[in-house]
Parts: sequence; C-alpha cells; structure tokens
Amino acid sequence: MANPTVHVVTQNAALPRPPSGRASSIAGRVLQLYRDRPSGGPEEDGRPAGGPDMAFLSRFVVLQGIGAALVVALWIAGLASKPFEGTTAPLCWIIVAIGALGLVAIFLQRWRDAHWLATHVVRIGLLGTVVGLIIAFSAAASGDSSDPEAIKPMIAAVVSGMYVSLYATLLGIATNLWLKINLRLLGNFHG
Repeated sequence: MANPTVHVVTQNAALPRPPSGRASSIAGRVLQLYRDRPSGGPEEDGRPAGGPDMAFLSRFVVLQGIGAALVVALWIAGLASKPFEGTTAPLCWIIVAIGALGLVAIFLQRWRDAHWLATHVVRIGLLGTVVGLIIAFSAAASGDSSDPEAIKPMIAAVVSGMYVSLYATLLGIATNLWLKINLRLLGNFHG
C-alpha cells in the first residue's frame, strides 16, 4: 500500500530565503513578513491566504521598474530633486514616505490599507498647498514698503511659499496616481 502521507506545498516555498535566516535588508524583511503570514483559510475577499504567487511578484517588480525608470528620467532632466530643496523638503519627504508605505501595503496585498494611504496622501499634498499659500500671503502682507530693495525679500518669500504649495500638491497627486495605478493593475480591487 502507498504511503498515505500528504505533502502540502505552499506558495511560500517558491520565495528565496535570506542566507542567515534573518532579513538583512528591507526587501528581505518584507519577504519575511510574507513567510510569516498565516495560511490555510480564505481571506475576506475570497482568495487563499499565504504568500504571493510568482505572477503577482513579477507584475509588481515590472511595474515598480517602470516607476523607477520614470523617476530616473525626471532626475536626469533635473526635475526630480527640486521638491526636496529648501522649505519644501520636510513635507515632500513625508509624502514620499507615505507613498513608499503604500507600495509596501500593495506588496503585502493589504488592499484596504493601500487604498486608504492613496486617498490621504492627496490630502497631505493639499495641506502643503494651504501651508505654502499661508507662507506666501504672510510674506506679501508684511511688504508695505515702497523701497525696491525692501520688496525683493518679500517677493522671494512669496515665491518660496508658492514653491511649497505647488510642489506639495504635485507630489501628493503624483503619489496618489502611482498608488492607484498599482491598485488597479495589481490588486483584486473592484471599484
């Protein structure tokens, strides 16, 4: 009689393991999170729990490669670094961090979290718009001088405030758009 032992092969078996058993990088830690996910029962959207399948991983890598190529092209053109200069830097880094967190949520197939982050990153960009306009208008309100030399710093402050406003909005919308594209192309997302 044949051996009645059943061998279960999960999708997690196809994932590469770090050499020492511990994740030594962010990518290794994310893969470790996949391995540690419980498997067996269906998730709320009906697909089985467990690690990623290779089709999802390959689509994710290709899509992020396209995004990275776009960022490199903008960097070569000298446009990608502009939001991170001067007074716009802290807010723009927050928006980028939220976008990266959204990509991690998509990689972990946490669709609701990714959708929530995509929705709220635009709001943070709009918050930057308001902050930038406040900076610009407060600088314009303090310039009651008719001396041309006194007006130059006021104009510089107005322009700086407009940079905060426009770059935060641009980065928030671009991050939202990229997360929504990822959700649409990678996710089991309806609506």
